[in-house]
Amino acid sequence: MKPPEDSMLGVVLAGGDSRRLGRDKALLLVDGEPLWQRQVKVLRATGAHDVVLIRRPGQAAPPGVVCWRDHVADTGPLGGLHAALAPQSAALVAVLAVDMPGIDEAWFRWLRGFCRDGTGAMARHTDACEPLAAIYPACAIREIEARLAARDHSLQRLALALEAAGCLKLIPLPAEKYSCVASLNTPENLARWNVG
Repeated sequence: MKPPEDSMLGVVLAGGDSRRLGRDKALLLVDGEPLWQRQVKVLRATGAHDVVLIRRPGQAAPPGVVCWRDHVADTGPLGGLHAALAPQSAALVAVLAVDMPGIDEAWFRWLRGFCRDGTGAMARHTDACEPLAAIYPACAIREIEARLAARDHSLQRLALALEAAGCLKLIPLPAEKYSCVASLNTPENLARWNVG
């Protein structure tokens, strides 16, 4: 059964290795709150009918949230996108990386304004696209599966392919919003936030 056209699932990608940081980013505390919980709240505030956390097999699942697991090993965030879109449980899937605390509900409301039936939205700035704070249409699963089969795990190339296929609108990111998309990857990055 096809999901309603206005349905949106929220997905927090929290299955990374955190090799550069050396600890599980999902459990970092920002202003006393675990990052996974903060990101779940952001997606709920955007109107997602359900919010799930994507983790690798074997990673602990925090209490109080539905946790789905990567199906394809060693494919980075593309594997997380696959796990998010494979169930085809919503027309749109709002994806947010656990390590992007600068993204808030206003970001997703902005992107959702560009979504149409069968078309998601993603920000693009001068350096790259932002595939880990984006809204994907259910039909993106076909391109994701094709890229997994080809062992092409580049999210930048995925974004451009989805745009070319008419499944994704790339929205220019205003310069004043560049700081929103910063990720917590190293101990130096943590200095910007009240991280515990």
